[in-house]
Amino acid sequence: MLTFDDISQLDQCHSPAKLWQNVLKIARKYGFRSTIYACPPPHKKPTHPDTIIRYSGISDGEFQKFAMEGLIKQGHLTTDNSLLKVGAFRWSDIGNLTEQSQSFEDLKQDANKIAIDEGWIFPLFGPQSRNGLASYGKPKNQALMDQKTGSQFFTFAQMAHLRLCQLTPDLYKIDKPLSKREMQIIAWAAKGKSNSEIGVILGLSASSIDSYMRRAFVKLEVHDRTSASVKAISMDLVRT
Repeated sequence: MLTFDDISQLDQCHSPAKLWQNVLKIARKYGFRSTIYACPPPHKKPTHPDTIIRYSGISDGEFQKFAMEGLIKQGHLTTDNSLLKVGAFRWSDIGNLTEQSQSFEDLKQDANKIAIDEGWIFPLFGPQSRNGLASYGKPKNQALMDQKTGSQFFTFAQMAHLRLCQLTPDLYKIDKPLSKREMQIIAWAAKGKSNSEIGVILGLSASSIDSYMRRAFVKLEVHDRTSASVKAISMDLVRT
C-alpha cells in the first residue's frame, strides 16, 4: 500500500497549497474519492471561525450539511469522542462513540444520499496543541477499510499535518504551555514509569507527581497518561 516515497514527498512541499495538492494526489492514487481536513486554533472547537478547513470530492453544500451541520455541530466529532481516542476510526464507528445515536442515524441517511457511506477519520496532533482531524472517504473498494490500510493512512495524515505545522509555525501562539516539571513527568510516563517510580527519580512524593500529572492532563486536554504521552510526543513537547 503506502510507500516510503509517498511519505517522503511531504518534505518537498514548501507551501500549504502544495502540501494539500500532494495529500489529494495520494488519497486519489489509492482509491479515496473524498478528503477533509480541519485544524482549529489551539484549544478551540472545529466551529471556531479561524479553523483551517480544506475538502475535496464533495460539493460546498454537501460539506456544509454533512460536516459542519452534521458531524461537527451535532457534536459527533468532539474532543471526547475523537481526539482523545488517539487512533484511526471508521466513519461508521461514530455511532459507538457518541451518545447522540438518533441524530447519528439521521446523519447517516443524509450521508448515504451523497454517497458517503464509509471512510476513515483520523485525530491529528501537532506542536503547541495544534490538533485537528482528517478524513478519507468514498473508498473505491472495501479493502481500503481494513485496519492495516487505516493505520498506514493515519501515519500519512499525521505526517502531513506536522508538515503543515512546520510550514506555518507562527500561525497560533502557545496557549497553555507545560511547565518544565510537567514535561519531565510526562516524559518519564511515556517511558512506562509509574508515579511512585517517577517520584523516586525526581525526588518528589507520589502525590506531588499525581498533582503535576493532573495539571498536565488539563493543559493537554486528555484524561489518562497514555493519551498525554502520545499528545506530548506528537507536539514535540517531550522526547523519549
